Amino acid sequence: MPQPDSTIIKHFTTDRPVAVLMVFIAAVVFGFFSFKRLPVTLMPELNYPTLTVRTEYSGAAPEEVENEVSRPVEEALGVVNGLNEISSVSRAGVSDVSLEFVWGTDMSQAAQDTLEKLDQVFLPQEVEKPLILHFDPSLDPIMELSLSGEGVRYEGEIGLRRLRRLAEIQIRRELEPITGVAAVRVRGGLEEEIHVMLDQEALKRTGISIREVISRLSQENINVAGGMVQEGRTEYMVRTLNEFVNQGQIEDTIVRRDTTGEIRIRDLGKVYRSHKDREILTRTNGKESVQVDIYKEADANIVAVSEAVARSVGKIEKGELSPFMKMMMKMNPAMSFMFPERMAARLFKEEGARLEGVADRSIFIENSIREVRQTAIIGGLLAVIVLFLFLKDIKSTLIVALSIPISILITFAPLNLSEVTLNIMSLGGLALGVGMLVDSSIVVLESIYRCIQEGDDLKQAAIRGTREVRGAVTASTLTSIAVFLPMVFVEGIAGQIFGDLGMAVVISLLASLMVAVYFIPMLASRSIPEIEEKELSTVSWKTWDTWQGFRSDVVWMRSSWKWILLPYALIKCLLGLAVEFLGKCIAGTVGNITSFLIRGLIPILGKFGSILVKWPLVLTQAGIKWLVKKYPRWLEYALDRPASVIGMMCGAMIVTIFIGLTLETELLPEVHQSEITFEMNLPVGTPLEETVRVLSNVESSLMKEQSEIKSVLTTFGYDIANIKRSDEGEHSARFKILINPEDNPIESEKRVMENVRELLENVPDLKFRVTRPVLFSTRKPVSVEIHGDDLAQLKTISGEAEQTLGDLSELADVETTLRSGAPEIQITYDRARLARYGLNIGQVAELVRDLIKGNEATRFNMKDRRIPIIARLGEQDREEIEDIGDLIVNPGEIQPIPLRAVADYQIGEGPSEIRRVDGKRVALIQANLGGASLGTAVKAISDTLSNSIKWPADMNFFITGQSEEWQRSQTSLLLAMGLSIFLVYVIMASQFESLIQPFIIMFAVPLAFVGSVLGLIVTHTSLSIVVFLGLIMLVGIVVNNAIVLVDYTNLLRARGIAPREAILTACSVRLRPILMTTATTVLGLLPMAIGLGDGAEIRTPMAIAVIFGLISSTILTLIVVPTIYHLLDRKVKMTSLTS
Repeated sequence: MPQPDSTIIKHFTTDRPVAVLMVFIAAVVFGFFSFKRLPVTLMPELNYPTLTVRTEYSGAAPEEVENEVSRPVEEALGVVNGLNEISSVSRAGVSDVSLEFVWGTDMSQAAQDTLEKLDQVFLPQEVEKPLILHFDPSLDPIMELSLSGEGVRYEGEIGLRRLRRLAEIQIRRELEPITGVAAVRVRGGLEEEIHVMLDQEALKRTGISIREVISRLSQENINVAGGMVQEGRTEYMVRTLNEFVNQGQIEDTIVRRDTTGEIRIRDLGKVYRSHKDREILTRTNGKESVQVDIYKEADANIVAVSEAVARSVGKIEKGELSPFMKMMMKMNPAMSFMFPERMAARLFKEEGARLEGVADRSIFIENSIREVRQTAIIGGLLAVIVLFLFLKDIKSTLIVALSIPISILITFAPLNLSEVTLNIMSLGGLALGVGMLVDSSIVVLESIYRCIQEGDDLKQAAIRGTREVRGAVTASTLTSIAVFLPMVFVEGIAGQIFGDLGMAVVISLLASLMVAVYFIPMLASRSIPEIEEKELSTVSWKTWDTWQGFRSDVVWMRSSWKWILLPYALIKCLLGLAVEFLGKCIAGTVGNITSFLIRGLIPILGKFGSILVKWPLVLTQAGIKWLVKKYPRWLEYALDRPASVIGMMCGAMIVTIFIGLTLETELLPEVHQSEITFEMNLPVGTPLEETVRVLSNVESSLMKEQSEIKSVLTTFGYDIANIKRSDEGEHSARFKILINPEDNPIESEKRVMENVRELLENVPDLKFRVTRPVLFSTRKPVSVEIHGDDLAQLKTISGEAEQTLGDLSELADVETTLRSGAPEIQITYDRARLARYGLNIGQVAELVRDLIKGNEATRFNMKDRRIPIIARLGEQDREEIEDIGDLIVNPGEIQPIPLRAVADYQIGEGPSEIRRVDGKRVALIQANLGGASLGTAVKAISDTLSNSIKWPADMNFFITGQSEEWQRSQTSLLLAMGLSIFLVYVIMASQFESLIQPFIIMFAVPLAFVGSVLGLIVTHTSLSIVVFLGLIMLVGIVVNNAIVLVDYTNLLRARGIAPREAILTACSVRLRPILMTTATTVLGLLPMAIGLGDGAEIRTPMAIAVIFGLISSTILTLIVVPTIYHLLDRKVKMTSLTS
């Protein structure tokens, strides 16, 4: 059977250039369209392995919540598969049980298992159904809008009710149908209610209970369908229409008839339009407003959603309604009556309503993505410039430079298939690898050049040159790729964040390998010597010689396959003719001036450009010639003194280890988004009015003195719909401060933060902490868990620890979670006395709740909305604590019984919250870093708590937070690094069929770490998981130069050259490509290392570690690796050693 001709495969790239070109063009086209389809997000999709079970128990104190809700839920959920830690927080009226699973757990299955276990828990009847919440940083709104008003119509309570109504009826309904918008939440303003304020004396006199009033209101306010009646050929619908249509009908509702006559609502109290009890007050730049928060769907493009919302906001202000709203108005005439287009326009233009965007996360995302893109482009251009300085030839430079755009565009197609988004990690991977994309092409092209110089023709040089280095460039690329495979073993946040980055680097490097092995030889075999090199002075800039230029282009394209560029030449010709035609249409004088400028200035500019190019080129070439001349002498000196070289290397590595142990550490660099938030708490129990009064002075001072502040969004009180913070109350407040982007955001943030801290520190009894928008970790930078069962003892020790840690300069915003609770009126019922009067605890407790808190009886239909009707006691009957004792607990009976006759009540104070971790009570102390690194702060905390506090035998403390995540991530990253080194060794051993030679090459790795540690010290960069990833990447990158050296040395030895001469020759020949690949990689990473623009904090440390490590490894590899190779060659016969 005939065997296939192997030369067909070998010569495919040179014999079938058009086929090769079409394959790459198709790949580029698919990549381009994939790029257009990729969604844009800030970060990769982060699947945090956490669930929170939130259960509401209205009116229950923290201890009751712990015993009756948190403990049973913990016991039921403690057996869920994959659970790593279970903790709970019991606060007044709410229980949060948090489940932390092992990273990699299927969270959908975990949520299902959790739901099944919850169904088996028996909770009190008054407890609401538990909710399962998933943590997701995208739960933060992507946009925040502010709705405010100017003029008489928007003053006072009526104005705030009007703004709230406008936000809910029109703005929310306009924005929610937008594609990608998940929800629109309205905060602030006043929510309308109709209050039925009952008089205690009237209820006592008539014997009517509040339950009877609520029941009558509910029964009287109904519309009921009564079926169908057919008469003749007509069928009639029967309806009962008895809903309230005005306030008077509510007042005239008959509650009871007795011997004295009819008792109506008006006889028992007053009915008036009012608003819901205020729990939250929002302001924008000091002016009270209604805030509208926009939330996106999980898979939506945040930039596209923000742009669509901005367009809709503009239409709303102009009075243009969306198609959805127009359809709704046709279906519901009441909406059309309430908000026609003219009325919407009048509200904003004539009556002073103003809707503006005050916070938009898409701006930071767009800026970050743009900065990464610009970093990649600048890095690529710098790499191309370096190529030109080394090669001295524009055509060769362009051939190699094509590797960058082709490899990047090809990468987008697999990224799209893998459902990877365009984010700062995936684009950062491309920017990180942009300098490495030309490495293989450089080695291949340099090898082809050398073959040409040795006398091969074009085709033979392309084939032989590629074949000689194909194994080396493949091994080099595989080593760079292999280091990312162990990332699957990395646990914690590190594995989640860097998956997209690793995929982008791997795919782009594979694409660059294909370009180097197939595309570069095809171009080189057609275009290197056959095209006569034109001098710069021969380039024609004459606009009027267009036709002659086209003819010369056609003559040039006749040879070989260059006719493919004919469309380009034709477009160039047509544009030139168009310019010529327009030039002739212009007046002669203007035409002459234009012609003079074109003919006179362009040659001058060309000479100026040649000067700019000439001197860098001359200096670079002079430096290379000097290095090529000196390097063999240095290498011979090193080969003669191997002990000195190895000793110096070992000394450098030992020093590096000791210095590395002293580096400051952090989990992740802090990302500055020109936004900081101050979360403040006055003593629990402080009413909303007092919170507003105390902090309004700070707010006004903040607005007057801070020129760097763009906007301040203030929230007083709490938002009951906030599922992420259940520790808020009327004593809480929040300042969200947006920094002007024109200023230096980092310095501006620092100054604003210091000034606001000074203002807040002067407020008595105020606790505050500073936060930034969440990107990664769910934990606070520093957390200390104090374990103990006795709440009083926990409170005492945690207070001492809080005070002690507050004195540390390494920490800021120290706060304990075990604070004084809200003041309570604690009612204790006497069961015997209740039984004597035929009452029970549940019946009386519900009655007390209805009288004080009130209850919704029904809803009043107001055309476009339904307003709650709330029945409760009037304020005059519940103003003072003593009024509680006068509440009648047996309404309707002959002898009224007050509450004080069947119960005792007193003022008390319970804990603000009770925390449990793995079934044990804990007090949690949280803090931010006060300018120190995470590692420094953790050491200071450990030393301080161990030496300054006398710990009881049954109590101890654990440092958690981000330090715990750092320890976990560090362990898995070290494992990944070890596996990366092992995989790189396996690949090289397979390539060289030797166990000793890969061992020699691996000496490049510790030499790289020497430079990386030095770079971290020089740039004051902390050791973080970002730096660790850079070190892992170095393992695969730095061995490439050593592979090239050893591979060519083996080739020369196979040709019969002596070992020492082969080493010297190989190092001299490979010096130039090694310098080129190192320079392109370093300069490609330089823009990333400089760290300008939004989101640079994540990219910069990685680039610094790679740049310094690669430089040190290259310098030392050129001396150390040949020396060790020569030393071991004299002791063992490496070429025959295979096991």
